[in-house]
Amino acid sequence: MRKVSYTLLFLLLFLMCGCSAPIVTSYEDNNVQTLKEDNNVETLKSWSFQFNKGTNDYSLFFGLLNKNNEYISADVDVDIRIVNEKDEEVYKGTKSIFKSDFDYYTNQIAGEQYLAELRIPASDIISGKSSNGTVYLTVYKNDTVRFDEVNCSALYCLPISDVELIFDTFPLSIDVKGYDGSIESTIQIDDITYLFEKDFIPQVKIIVSGVKIYGKPDSISSYDMIRYKLYDSEEYMITSGNIYLHSLDQGDKFKDDSIVIYDITPGETYKLILCEYD
Repeated sequence: MRKVSYTLLFLLLFLMCGCSAPIVTSYEDNNVQTLKEDNNVETLKSWSFQFNKGTNDYSLFFGLLNKNNEYISADVDVDIRIVNEKDEEVYKGTKSIFKSDFDYYTNQIAGEQYLAELRIPASDIISGKSSNGTVYLTVYKNDTVRFDEVNCSALYCLPISDVELIFDTFPLSIDVKGYDGSIESTIQIDDITYLFEKDFIPQVKIIVSGVKIYGKPDSISSYDMIRYKLYDSEEYMITSGNIYLHSLDQGDKFKDDSIVIYDITPGETYKLILCEYD
């Protein structure tokens, strides 16, 4: 009887069954090599979104797993749309991801993961009325891979529109009256400047500058008080308050930065009115 080697027998059985060899790929992590015997994409996992301040762009991460729940890489396409809290769609596009776009990333919660990173330049995202929103993504590849749309949060990182603040014509003179209705002093407003801060909660810091052009010689008041009101573009009053100018003598110039408007709406036009205190 002729003996058939095990190698030849295995080859004959392989050809008779008509099977193809399994696709085997590998990756290395800390010099430990792990073999992946199934590269068919089965699961989408670990999607997240972040702003990269150093490069002024955004990263969208996601992972792909095979049926053995092992992280793998694959060429896929991604439909992306970003909608902010004011229901404004600030970005929509399609990006292609290749195997070379996958790498290892670590965070304190999930640990180390093998993820794809997709970059979006900040200039591609439209400035809107909120820095918070939702990122929607659909991952697919022709007719072989398609996942349902998923989403993740974009917190305090979306670009927002500037606000516009309009004022009265300067110089503006405002009388400060005493309890008996007589004029105690006169304040001249020469200019107003403002700074719109966009980080976290949007706010406007307002600086009012001017000079005290008249002061009643026998006045007993140690401060001059001016009222302000802020209106939005639909002429609704948003907030009001007072400016207190302490210990000004006639001829003294001042810059007051006490007005800070919180929860301002980006993209809105506001009007600031300064007037006599009632």
